[in-house]
This record gives sequence, structure tokens and C-alpha cells, in this order.
Amino acid sequence: MVSEPGGPDVLRVAETDIPEPGPGEALLRVISAGVGPWDASMRSGRLPAPTLPYIPGAEFAGLIVGETGSEASFEDGEPVYGYPGLTGCYAEYVTCPIEQLAPLPAGLSLVEAGAVPVDCLTAEQGLTDVLGIGPGDVVLITGAAGGLGHFAVQIARALGARVIGTASPQHHQFAHKLGAAVMIDHTQPDWAEQVRAESEGDVSRVLVCAGPTMAGAARAANDGAIIATPIGADEYPDGERVHWHQYDGQPRGSRLIRMAPWFDDGTLAVHISHRYYVGDAPVAHREIETGHTPGKMLLIVDEDVAAREGV
Repeated sequence: MVSEPGGPDVLRVAETDIPEPGPGEALLRVISAGVGPWDASMRSGRLPAPTLPYIPGAEFAGLIVGETGSEASFEDGEPVYGYPGLTGCYAEYVTCPIEQLAPLPAGLSLVEAGAVPVDCLTAEQGLTDVLGIGPGDVVLITGAAGGLGHFAVQIARALGARVIGTASPQHHQFAHKLGAAVMIDHTQPDWAEQVRAESEGDVSRVLVCAGPTMAGAARAANDGAIIATPIGADEYPDGERVHWHQYDGQPRGSRLIRMAPWFDDGTLAVHISHRYYVGDAPVAHREIETGHTPGKMLLIVDEDVAAREGV
């Protein structure tokens, strides 16, 4: 729980009542929860938090408790995953609107699925709803090795696009394996010009997944390009020349269900770079705040289930 804004050490293990599901909600026994930069931003006070104290965590994988999911034909003990909101998932139990849940795909393990919903939904919605990516398109994805970016690269490839990605050099091979055709080192001052050269000036769709790459992404993009990003800013660069579209990924179980075949056939996978037990959340927050973690980070809440799955 977080009782006051501050550094990672304000995270404390505490006991609280099991939450009561309201109308249209299910009660879930949490197996694992993803760790994202939004968790650290809220804990530190950079993002507005709910009434203190609160339980962090926006995404989880777990099991339906009792008959609470019956209105959607979920059975007691059925494995599901979802995105209830921006808080509540670093706990043994969480409630979630049923429409924001999805059955666990066969291609996802119950433990690793906890790190999927927020970034996967945000990547898919940016690429489809905002950018309209389709076969033959070229898309620039900055921060292509991170939590959001590594899903975006795979989804863009599944949609038939050619991906030009950016990342630090040590993550280029990782992003290539995900499906990026070209990787550019965004720590170099001329990286935007390198993107233009590699794309032959054809960068009309961009997904910005890393805040420090905003200015370079705008320089790399064509006049009139659409740049989608879930990252908020007071001002976006080159706004008179390119079209910035800031959006927030919406928690939709139906969208997770739509992507399930990609997980089942191996088109889409989650890469877990670090696993921690929930009591080690401060360590996880220190790591996520470095901004250099490839793929996703995971908190294991139910150690017994994780052990049975060999994690």
C-alpha cells in the first residue's frame, strides 16, 4: 500500500479487508500483477492518486472467486486477466468490472499474463484506432524494446506493417527478434535523420512509446504525419507540421479476447525481464524508474501457484 507520496520505500505490505464486488464486477484472487511506469508515477505524486492510502497496480492475472463472474459465464476458479483501473492489483484480491476481464489464452501462462493487459491494450489501440495500421504500411515505433514498445512491434507485424524501431543498442537484437525490420539507436543525436534515410522519407505513422524520443520522432516524421502516444505532455514538438494524438489505452476485455489467437499461435508474446515477489515491490519500482528495462516487469502475488507453474 501507499500511504503518502514519495520514493519506492513508501510502499508497505499491510492487511486490509477483502474488497466487495459491486454490480457488474467480479472478485478475483490475484496470482500476479504487472509493474508499469504509471505505478511509479502515481506513487511519487507525479500522477494524481486516489484517496490515500491506496493499493497500487493496474493489471493482473488471477482466478474468479465463487459465483461473482457468473453473469458472464465465468466459473469459480477460472483463470482470467484484466485491467480494472489504475490501482488495486498489488493485492491478494481485487475487484474488476466483468467487461474489463478476459479468459486466459492458451498461449499465456497464468503467472506471466499479469504483465500483459495495460501495455498490450494500449499498443493495439494506438496502432489500430489511432494510426489505422494495415498491410504494407511503414510505422516508426520509438522505445521499441520497452513494455509498450515490445507489444507494439509484434502487433504491427501481425497487422502486416514494416516496423522501424528505436532503442538503445543493447536492445536492438531483442527488438529484431520481435519483428522490427530496422532498429535505430535513439541515443545518437542524428537518429531522426537515420530513420528518414532508412525509410526513404516515408514516415507518416508513428507510435511514440518513450517520452525522451518525442522531439526526434517529430523530426523523423513527414509533414502531416500522425504521431500517436499515450504519454502526456504540456506541449508536443512540431505541432504545426505533424499531427499529435495523445490517447489513453482503454480497459476492454473484448480487445484482449480479440488478440487471444495471436498469443495462442505465437504471433504475440510477453517478455518478462524481471520477476519479484509482491513484498519486493520497492525494488521493482526502483528498476522501472531507470527507464531501461526491456519488456515487462512482474510481481508474483501467489507464490504457491507460481511455484506450481515452475516460476
